[in-house]
Formats: sequence, C-alpha cells, structure tokens
Amino acid sequence: MKMTVGITMGDPAGIGPEIVCKSLLDKDLHDKCKALVIGSAEVINFVIKELGLDAKVNIISHPGEAKFQYKTIDILDLPLDYEFKPGVLQVGNGKAALDQIYKAAELLKSNEIDATCTAPTNKEAMKMAGSKHTGATELFGYLFNAKSTTTVIRQDGYYVFQLTNHVPLRKALDLINEDFLYEKIKEIDSILKGFGLMEAKIALSGLNPHAGDGGLLGNEENSIFKPAINRLREENIRVSHPLPADTIFKRGLKGEYDAIVLPFHDIANIGVKLISDKLPAVVITAGLPYIRTTVAHGTAYDIAYKGIADFNQIKQSILTAAELSASFKMKNK
Repeated sequence: MKMTVGITMGDPAGIGPEIVCKSLLDKDLHDKCKALVIGSAEVINFVIKELGLDAKVNIISHPGEAKFQYKTIDILDLPLDYEFKPGVLQVGNGKAALDQIYKAAELLKSNEIDATCTAPTNKEAMKMAGSKHTGATELFGYLFNAKSTTTVIRQDGYYVFQLTNHVPLRKALDLINEDFLYEKIKEIDSILKGFGLMEAKIALSGLNPHAGDGGLLGNEENSIFKPAINRLREENIRVSHPLPADTIFKRGLKGEYDAIVLPFHDIANIGVKLISDKLPAVVITAGLPYIRTTVAHGTAYDIAYKGIADFNQIKQSILTAAELSASFKMKNK
C-alpha cells in the first residue's frame, strides 16, 4: 500500500517549489508513494512555466480530491496575499511557509496524510512573519506538544545522531556524563525501533582523538562511556565500545552498523555533508507522533528559479517519509 505524503512547498522565493516539482515528476518516486503539495498553486504554475516542465496542476481543497497521476501535480492551494519575488527575502515568504506547516500538521492530525516532507524555509523570513519558534522543527514540536524532538540524519540506509546539537563546544563537553550518555543512547534505540529496527546496531564515537587511545589521550571513554555502555548492554541495547570518530562513517557506509552516534554537531555534519552530493542526506524529526522529513540544505535564494537546483535530497526525503510512515503505523497499531 502506498503511503500519502504531504509536501510543503517551502519558501516561495527559494528553490523549494522547483525541487518539489522536479521530484514529483520523477517516475521512481511516483511509483513508490502518493504525493501531494501543500502551498501556492500560483507559485507551482509559475515554476512549471518558467522552467518548461512537462506537468499539469490539479488544484484540490482536501487530499481526497487528489488524482495521484503521473505528471499531474496535486496541490492543496494556499493562495499568497502578496507578490512574491524569486530570490528575495520578504515577510510574505515567512507567512506562506508558516501557513504550509500549520496545514501539514492539521492534515496529519486528521489522518488525511500519512507523513509530511518539508521543503526549505527561511528562518529569518519566518521570524519576520511573527514566528516565535527558531524554525520548522521547533514549530512542529510545538504543534504536536512534543516533550522534545531529536534531529536524525539518514544517509545511504544508516542513521546519524548527535549527542549534543546547537550548543557551544565548552558546554557540550560539560553535558556529556554517564547518565546523559545512558539516557541519550536509550532514546536513540527507541527512535530506531520506531523506524522498524528492533535490534539496531549502534556505533558510538568516542570523545577524544583515537577514542582516548586507552587513556593516553583522555580518560572520558573509560570513566564515562564504558560504565554507560555496560548499563545499556544489560538492557540488550546493541551499542559498540567507543570508536574513533575519524573512521566511524566508513563503518556506517560498509553496513556494519545501523546508526552512528557522534558527540558534537560539527563532527556529525562534516561527515554527512562531505558525501551528500553522492549520497543525499535526509533529515528526520524524531519525537513527533507522525513522520516528518526535510532536506539538509537551505532555500538557496541565489539559484532560485534558474533550473539548476538538485532535487535528489528532497526526492529521498519524500521516499523516506513514505517508507518510515509505513513502519511507524505498523508499530503503533
């Protein structure tokens, strides 16, 4: 059974509308899921005309009216109340992005779509429009009363997690103690179970160079990591001993592990982005009662509507939303 994915168009002035249209005209994607757009029909028609795409638009008022036919883009129309300008930051762009997210959340709650994938939004534009949230992820968390959300990256079949996210490095070091590590890995294991990986193999990066090299380059691996790992293994969580951060991605790529866990934001993201051109990265928001995915890039105003934006990341994000929502629904039956 094909899952229905509601795709928010994203910032009207960015590359979101272009990459959404290109992905929906991909036969492989069409064959694997049902996809509809949440956004402005005016903008989608503009993209089709501007880029000469072989597509037609079916404007709908609810998902039940979608045709899901190849080369037909079903769009739940949210008309703009301003004149958008490609590549230009405007308050209206932020309002449009917010409206799309609210509509996606509404459709998820009413079970009219199975999952959502969000095209890039601009945090500054959303703030200009009055949003009190840092970005789309935080807004989704608010709309679903989530206790917390976790950003997960999927790349080539394995998952990447960060122990600490948007915090200064000195503070991140202070955060990592035995109990923190124990709780984080338990949370990660639970997230992976939600994705259908009931006995996930988790690779855990050490904190120091060469994972401490037996205590010669730092003792945190012995004093913090090993006690936490022992507690986790007693609960049948399959987590590795501390591994060197500079080789951990290679082990994920080889399929030795289902997930890899890095201590800091940049260490995790450098590894992901170095290979993202060949292996598109999908960003997943865990902690919500539904599956939400997005891309690991921004609105790219500088190349908007030039026909050169690569749609592979959003294609993979849509397919991942469909795949994970099927597993998610089975687990929660």
